[in-house]
Amino acid sequence: MTNKAFNVAVIGCGVVGSGVADILIRESEKLSARYSRKVALKSILDIRDLTGTPYEKYAVCDPKSVLNDEEIDAAVVTVGGLDFAYTITKKAILAGKHVVTSNKDLVAEHGRELESLAYDKGVRFLYEASVGGSVPIIRPLRICMGANNISCIMGVVNGTTNYMLTRMEEDGLSFEEALWEAQTRGYAEADPSSDVDGFDPARKIAILSSIAYGQFVDYKKIPTAGIRKITADDIAIAGALGGRVKLIACTRLENGKVAAYVEPQLVMNTSYLCSVSGAYNGILVKGEYTGNTFFYGIGAGKLPTANAICGDIVELLTGAENDAVKPGFIAKEAEITKDTGSSKYYIRLDNIPDGEFTPGIDNIKMVTCGSTTAFITGTLTPSELEETVEKLSAVFPGASAGLVLKVLDASV
Repeated sequence: MTNKAFNVAVIGCGVVGSGVADILIRESEKLSARYSRKVALKSILDIRDLTGTPYEKYAVCDPKSVLNDEEIDAAVVTVGGLDFAYTITKKAILAGKHVVTSNKDLVAEHGRELESLAYDKGVRFLYEASVGGSVPIIRPLRICMGANNISCIMGVVNGTTNYMLTRMEEDGLSFEEALWEAQTRGYAEADPSSDVDGFDPARKIAILSSIAYGQFVDYKKIPTAGIRKITADDIAIAGALGGRVKLIACTRLENGKVAAYVEPQLVMNTSYLCSVSGAYNGILVKGEYTGNTFFYGIGAGKLPTANAICGDIVELLTGAENDAVKPGFIAKEAEITKDTGSSKYYIRLDNIPDGEFTPGIDNIKMVTCGSTTAFITGTLTPSELEETVEKLSAVFPGASAGLVLKVLDASV
C-alpha cells in the first residue's frame, strides 16, 4: 500500500451526497485494500448543521476548508442548481482537485468549459452519475465503445415521468393524479417542469451526444416535448395496441449533423424500451461494430446514484488521475437538424362530434377508448403526416389534433 492517501470531500450532504458519504465510510477498508492506498472521506461541506448526525466529525462550513486543504484529492459536488455548483466546481479544479458530480444541469451548461479547464490543470472532471442514475453509460461510451462509431442513442432517461406513465397505465390515473403521487413520493419537485416538460432528458441526451459524437451538443437547441398532454385513454389505447407510452430521448448522427429530440412516443413491445417501467431507465446504443447494446437499471435514488459517483472515484483510484484525458466536450459545436425519418403515428383527435364515422382516408386505422378517438397511420414522412392531419380535420370539422406520437416499433 502506498503512503499517499486518497481523500475525498463531499460538497452537499443531501440525498445523494449523504449516500456517497455512507458508501465511502462503509467501504473505505475494502477500497483501500483493493487499490493499495488509503481511501477515505475527509470532509463534508454543507449549509446545514450536521451535529448529531453520522457525518458530524466530517463537517466543515467554509468552502475554503475544502479548497485550501492540500490533502483533499477529489471533491464530490452533489449540490443542485447552477450558481454555487459551478463556482465551487471551478474553484476546486483551479485548486488542483478532481471533481466528480451528479449535477446534470452543471454538466450540460458548463461541461465543455470545466472539462477543458480540468485538462489544462491536469485533473479530471467526471460525471457518470449525471445520466442514468445507477446505469453505467458515460464510461462505456468514453472507454468501452471508444473505438466504435456510434450512430444512435435512444432511451428512457427520466425516472419521474416513467414512474408517472407506469402509474397511469397500471391504475388508470390521470396525469394530475400521477404527478401528485410522484411529488408525494419525492420523485418530482414542487415545480415539476424540468421532468414533465422534457428539459431533464434533453440535458441528458445532449451530454451523451457530446461524448458519442465528439462535438458539443447544446441541449437548448434540442426540440423538446413533455408528457402533459398524455391522458389515461391514450395509455389504454397504447396497451390495447401492444405498446406503452414512454418519454423518449433520441439522438442520431446523420451526415455529420446531429438529429436529436425529446418527445413522448407509443413504444411497441418489439422494442426493449417498452419493458422499462417505474423509476427505471433504459438506454439503447447503436454502434457500427457492436450493433445494439442495451443499458438498464434504476434511474434515480440515494444509493444507486451514489454508487455511480463512487464509480468515478474508482476510475481515479485506478491511476487515471495521473494522465488527464482530452476533453469529451470539444470545442466544435454540433449542428442540430430535424429528424426527417419516416414513422407510423398515433393521432388523437379532440372535439369529434358524437356518432359513427368512417374517415375514408387511406393508410390509417381508427381506434377508440372511452370518449377518445385516435388513428394509427401507416409509415409516413413528416410532410405526409401534415397532409393526413389536414385530411382528418376536413373529415371532422371542428376537431383538432390533440396529440401526435411517433410509433416506435423497432429498437433503434
